[in-house]
Amino acid sequence: MKEWKKGRWLMPLLLILVGILLEIFVFNFRHWEAYLWKDEHRNFEEQILGEGLEQVNDSLYRVTAENGEETSCIELLNIQQKLYNIQIDMRVENPVSPEDRAVSVQVKASDEANEKYFRLPERKIVNGVEKSQYMRLHLSGSSPEMLIIIHASKGQLIRISDISGNVSVPFFFSLARLLAVWGLLIAGWYLRPSSEVHRKKYVECGYKGVLFAAVLLGLEFAAAFAVQQENLTAVEQAPTMTWMTQYQLLAHSLAKGETRLEIEPGETLKSLENPYDYRMRSAVMENADESYMWDTAYYREHYYVYFGVVPELLFFLPCYLLTGADFSTLTAVWLSCSLFMAGVFVLLGEIVKNWYRNTSYSVWLLLSLLIANGSGVWSFYRYPTFYDIPLMLGMACGVWGLAFWMKSLKGERVNRLEMAAGSFLIALIAGCRPQLVLVSALALPLYGTAIRQGKVLKEKKVLDLFAFAFPVLLVAAGLMYYNQIRFGSVTDFGAAYNLTLQDMTRRKLEMGRTVFGYFTMLFQPPVITGVFPYYEQVAVKSQFYGQAIIESGFGGIMVNNLILFLSLIPWKCKKLIRQKEAYLWAWMFLILGLVTAFIDIQIGGLIPRYTVDVIWLFYLAVVPVVLGALEESVGMERWKLLYGLFLLLFIQAMLFHFLTIFTDIYDKVKDMNPVWFYRVEHLLEFWL
Repeated sequence: MKEWKKGRWLMPLLLILVGILLEIFVFNFRHWEAYLWKDEHRNFEEQILGEGLEQVNDSLYRVTAENGEETSCIELLNIQQKLYNIQIDMRVENPVSPEDRAVSVQVKASDEANEKYFRLPERKIVNGVEKSQYMRLHLSGSSPEMLIIIHASKGQLIRISDISGNVSVPFFFSLARLLAVWGLLIAGWYLRPSSEVHRKKYVECGYKGVLFAAVLLGLEFAAAFAVQQENLTAVEQAPTMTWMTQYQLLAHSLAKGETRLEIEPGETLKSLENPYDYRMRSAVMENADESYMWDTAYYREHYYVYFGVVPELLFFLPCYLLTGADFSTLTAVWLSCSLFMAGVFVLLGEIVKNWYRNTSYSVWLLLSLLIANGSGVWSFYRYPTFYDIPLMLGMACGVWGLAFWMKSLKGERVNRLEMAAGSFLIALIAGCRPQLVLVSALALPLYGTAIRQGKVLKEKKVLDLFAFAFPVLLVAAGLMYYNQIRFGSVTDFGAAYNLTLQDMTRRKLEMGRTVFGYFTMLFQPPVITGVFPYYEQVAVKSQFYGQAIIESGFGGIMVNNLILFLSLIPWKCKKLIRQKEAYLWAWMFLILGLVTAFIDIQIGGLIPRYTVDVIWLFYLAVVPVVLGALEESVGMERWKLLYGLFLLLFIQAMLFHFLTIFTDIYDKVKDMNPVWFYRVEHLLEFWL
């Protein structure tokens, strides 16, 4: 027993030691390398200021050059020495925005191979990230001269504390990096294909397995909260834009018994013959020096909120009625995303218990983590806006509703309470994100089989029908009444009246949008570079000769989540899936994903956040393929190969979604919080 315990803990302890050695010697090798030139330190005494830089005192300079000019520079003369690195310690003394905490510099150098200056890449020197001051140089022999160009705005005051060459590099110890490396090393050891961990089945994991998954989720929720806090500069801009607080404003109106917003449109907007014509509206309103509420539903001279009302009733209105204070958009996004992530774990657990009972706990855990993290939640955690709330809450209702439906079928007879809970949650999707209510079609394969097996509609048919249908009718009645009193139609949610870029009252289905829309949303290759965060915006191009709403993103969901290609070929995987209900599940989620994408392309346009509408649907289509293939090969030699392939696809998708935290097309993290952005960059790219 003692030998077993010793063997059990020996490898984790060894991996902890490896992590410490990596942090000390590998991730800080620039510190140790600098000892090679410790006796060759160079102060640059001969300097010439460019005409775009005015010296205020010994270390303070004012930029006088216009943006784009390269005359705000310092030329270092008569160096005549080989330079291994350079330290540039500078900061903006009069910052006006968070972006000003980073100063962009570019070095032009000459050496024995280049008599004339050649350019080196731009670097950011960030006040608060000491490591950004040090730049490793790779020059050919001795350098006679060097030019340092400062890319700053006219009028900025730049404090230059030091410019030196061949300097010692401080030892930068990072506890966060050490903990992350420990976690990855230990996870890699226990999750390797030959690990004995895979022998434990999910259905046998007991409370310890549930507790471990709960701890992991808790850590993810804490990390999500931390990510939100790091980007508060961008988030705090929202309340200054009235249209970004629509749910809070709607709470004020509903509390007074009104469905329209209290803010009254201006007379100029009311006088327009077609207020939905964006260019005419913008021109007339600008000439009249009036504004209007962007992206609201404008109907019969009043503003309405056309976004789903369920988040309002769940979060915003109760908070306002109970406390008189507005519920935070930040909190609502965090709760909605977290509910979805937790629901994924529960849903996959029910799938395993119903169809693939020989699935190992580790496979269930990894697949749950992949879908929960790979469905776009981190882009919403990073930059939460009110747009994200109905979308994520609709997805949360979807996964929890499906989980309750599947759970209701575990016994010999259907559990009516669980079936009713599932129906209620699925119905609520219509009050969040109406197009996602299509997942209700999964009732056909789930309850169709149950009917044939006599679990439902065999005895007490009225009670079964009531449990399934009444929650749906209840929610439908509420939504139809809400639509009727606002827009005069039970089926009109008001999206056609929004004041945005296009007149949605006249927008028609155009098949010309479809091909390039599918390509862009699903298959557009990403632009990958060697600079953190490695993904750049993709230029979306089209030959469609008509109006299309397009925002550039970071590539199609299939190529950024390679495992999703399995969702496109369910007929090729029928023997692997094996279970008839699971095979129908895979087909239906593939169809639902394609249909939902079609709806978004035709109605909403190509906007990055709309990919979140569909990515979880394709992921759920993949579930039977992965679970079926791995369960079918348990005990065979090919299991290691299949599991290894799954693990590689898991790592690829998880890495992409981690990097999406630092990419954006709106308020970029590197501009809103450069200290956090470049600190992470230097932690990852320790060789800089």
